[in-house]
Amino acid sequence: MMMRNGGLPERLASHLEDSRVSGRPLGVLCLGMQGLRQLRIRAGYQAMDALLAEAASRVRGVLRPGDELVELGSGDFALVLPGLRDGSHAMLAASKLLRQFEAPIIADGQPVLAAVAVGIAMYPEHGDSAETLCRQAEQAMMQARQLPDRMLLGGTPVQSTSIDAAELLQAINAGQLLMHLQPIMDVRQRKVIGAEALARWEHPSKGTISPAVFIPVAESSGMISQFTRWSINACLQTVAEARAAGLPLVVSMNLSATAFAERGLVEQLLGGLRLWNAEPRDLVLEVTETAIVSDIQRGATQLRQLNAAGIRVSIDDFGVGNASVAYLKEFPATEMKIDQSFVTGMLGDLRSLQMVKAMIAFARQMGMRVVAEGVEDANTLEALGDLGCNLVQGWAVGRPEPAGELIARLARGG
Repeated sequence: MMMRNGGLPERLASHLEDSRVSGRPLGVLCLGMQGLRQLRIRAGYQAMDALLAEAASRVRGVLRPGDELVELGSGDFALVLPGLRDGSHAMLAASKLLRQFEAPIIADGQPVLAAVAVGIAMYPEHGDSAETLCRQAEQAMMQARQLPDRMLLGGTPVQSTSIDAAELLQAINAGQLLMHLQPIMDVRQRKVIGAEALARWEHPSKGTISPAVFIPVAESSGMISQFTRWSINACLQTVAEARAAGLPLVVSMNLSATAFAERGLVEQLLGGLRLWNAEPRDLVLEVTETAIVSDIQRGATQLRQLNAAGIRVSIDDFGVGNASVAYLKEFPATEMKIDQSFVTGMLGDLRSLQMVKAMIAFARQMGMRVVAEGVEDANTLEALGDLGCNLVQGWAVGRPEPAGELIARLARGG
């Protein structure tokens, strides 16, 4: 039996009641198809309709009497499988389902090899409500897309810290985002002369939300402009507060590839400097190699404009991106940041040590300052000084802390 959108929780609730009475487990399988938008663009809407119709037919072909199929839309299907023995039995059903898609589907005369993944949730093992089981199965399906066998038995709690664009916009407008700073030390002077700005989000009900969670949301939802605007103002406000406390603190601000590609970025930065009465030399923009090479011509133009305005540019995570030395000669970067994967533990790894040495020498030849991140002990700090590294950051220098606290501590001479 197959139903259209909206029937899954209701029908699942009915099956759950039967399973409670009989004491037999029940499985919920979510199957998702990928690449449908590309197919629609390449082959047209008629081919898409044919593909989905054939996919539904193949899924229907594995159903037992009493099983139910729900078409969720956009190439997603859910199967309710009552009377399963256990999770292993459900995995066998998922494997059988995946085999249905090993052969290409002929869609409007074109062979299409559909990429599918299956997630599984079991009653009572993974939940006792329709809502919980549906979410568990769908989360497992999303995770299964990254696995070689493309199927996964659920059980990982659904992430309560997941957020959407509306929550992020509200956080920006309500002042929930905070600026933390990680100090950067001048190796020769043994003095903190700058800091890297790091956004933090304290959600009123979900607690601390990592930038690794909310920045991708900003990028994928088209909200990167709002987040970048907040970042610029928060960084420059920090610069102004440091100046007011008698500290000439240089703040480094991270720019993702998406933010770097935004139109009007240079004008927005210059406007922020005027608003906060800050000097261009007080700001360093950290741009990854990936951001630079994603659009060579545009990236070069942006960097030249920033350089002409007096804003320094640092190539972040150097050595782990996809730029080549040939690309770097085109860009007027003033600073190179060596990724912590090379720095941490370099004293016990000759190859890492030699690579750090080579990168420092290369940067000096190009007229760039060098910042090493991930410095966790005094011995590494000393070795980097001997190699001619200009600046360092890491736990040996200081951990990230609220901007106001770092400024107050430095003003006291701490």
